This record gives sequence, structure tokens and C-alpha cells, in this order.
Amino acid sequence: MKAAVASGTGQFGIRDVTLREPSADEVLVRLDAAAMCITDTLSLDGHGLTPFPLIPGHSATGVVEQAGTGVRRVREGDQVIVVGSAQCGNCYYCVRHSPGACEQILGGMVRPIGVDETGVTVHADGGVATLAEQMIYRESNVVAVQSDSPPEHLAMLGCGIVSGLGAVIEVAQVQPGDSVAVVGCGHLGLWMIQAARLAGAGTVFAVEPTESRRLLAGRLGADVTIDPADGNPVDAVKELTDGRGVDVALEAAGQTAAMEQAFAMTRGGGTVVPTGMESLSRQDDHEAICRQSGSHHRRRGRNRTSHRLSTGTRGRHRHRH
Repeated sequence: MKAAVASGTGQFGIRDVTLREPSADEVLVRLDAAAMCITDTLSLDGHGLTPFPLIPGHSATGVVEQAGTGVRRVREGDQVIVVGSAQCGNCYYCVRHSPGACEQILGGMVRPIGVDETGVTVHADGGVATLAEQMIYRESNVVAVQSDSPPEHLAMLGCGIVSGLGAVIEVAQVQPGDSVAVVGCGHLGLWMIQAARLAGAGTVFAVEPTESRRLLAGRLGADVTIDPADGNPVDAVKELTDGRGVDVALEAAGQTAAMEQAFAMTRGGGTVVPTGMESLSRQDDHEAICRQSGSHHRRRGRNRTSHRLSTGTRGRHRHRH
């Protein structure tokens, strides 16, 4: 079958790949559409955890062509969504209601799925891989659906949509009337804006340097759109919130500077949800960030993190000032 294979940094093209046989807990899926994400480009640049050669992608839709004898969630012929994060339901974290830390996520980053035309082993990026005609997935990476929506729409459910809505509703737990700021209005940020509206947020701020994205953010529910080129977005947000800052800030730009802004524009006692991923080597000193914003940083919630949080994690973390 054909697949988009990265053989090394800057080496990316269509190759023939022979898949191995699925194991008892895996499924073979014929893929119809796949979404792209910033983490795919990071992997192509050599910043991921999966060795080359690799097939990128972690969000798609397709049809199950073969199911292992131990598979229970889906069966042959099912239309499925391929999701970017596994949720086995059985490991230490899953049974303790922390599926975002499922052992199959970071523990499954190095996952051989076949060989190329020269016999070299090819890996599934992040343990998933979607830029291919077919792919083998762990049962925990697929969810059965019944939908008439176009495949290119369904493919976004595996990453951007659920990540954006989950950050707002499950992690930040936005309440009716809350003021919300979204820093970065790409694919992920735009879903956050729509989720904030769905949650009944009061004023929704969108911080984005690209004009077309700001316009789209306004159409999708942002009350105030801010261009960082016009001045410090932190000052702009605080000016419109009586100097306090917003109740909830969500970072979706994939830059450490945006994460710092999200903390700085959040009121004392507010909630910050950083979701960006710049590289595995970048770290942010959140204690210093909170001192600069005049707030106290406390670690709370189910996902406890260290004072220094690497931006290179797939999970989302909730921080309260």
C-alpha cells in the first residue's frame, strides 16, 4: 500500500509500505481521510519521540477491514474515527479516571507497523499514523461511528475537535458567564471558541495575528478579536475586564510566548489551559510567569504537573493561579 513516509528530517515522500499482520488486539483500517496537525510537522522536523522512518498523522476516518480475535469495540465493516490518543481502559491511569495518561500513549510511541520497499522497518508516528491508504491500529485508537458527514469532516474528530472541546468543557470546565480568552486561532483555537459559546461563556476574546483567522473567530463566536500587532494583548484583555483578567485562558498557538500571555491575562484564582507544543526541548517556568502576572500558581486537578511543564506533551494540563 502507499503511504507518506518520512525517512529523516526533510526527507518526506510517497512510498510503498508492506504492513505486518495485525495482532489479536489490533484492527486493519482502510483510510478515507486524514487531518493534519502541528505535531505532524514537529515529527517531520525530528522533534518527535518516534524514530525514522515513520508515517505521520494521528486523526482520520475509515472502515475496518480486519479485526483481531481479541477486539471487542469494533468489527469488520464498521466506520471508525481514528483518534490521536489511546485509552485502553485497563492500565493504572485509565482505571483511575486519568485516560490522558494512558500507558499506551507515551509507552506506545515506538510502534513498528511494516517495512518499506528496501526492507527497512517503518514506524507509526506517535503509535498511530494516518497518512496512508491502510493502517493497523490498536483497538483503543478507534471509535465506531455512524454518520453521513463527509470523511474530511469526520477526520477532524480524532484530534482538533475533541481536543478543543475537551480543553474547554472537561479541563477548564468553563461555566455560564465566564470570560474566556483563546490565544491562537488556528484549527484548535477555533474549536475552543465554539466550545466556549456552547458552554455559555460570557465574553470570549480571540488573540490571533492573522487577519483571516480573526475574522473567522468572530464569525464562530468570539466577541472581541485582538491583533497582537496593535499592542500588548494582555493589556487589551485586562482593560476590558476591569483590570482583573479573564476567568479562563486557553493557549492554542503552540508557542511559549503565547503560553506566557495566557497566564498573564488570567485573573487571580482563574484557570489556564496550555495546549501548545513548540518542541520537546522548550520548557516554561510557570512560577516565574505567575510572579510576573501578580498571581500565585497552585497545582490542582487530576492532572498534576511539575512546576516546569514541557510543552512537548500531548496531554492537556489545567493550572489555577
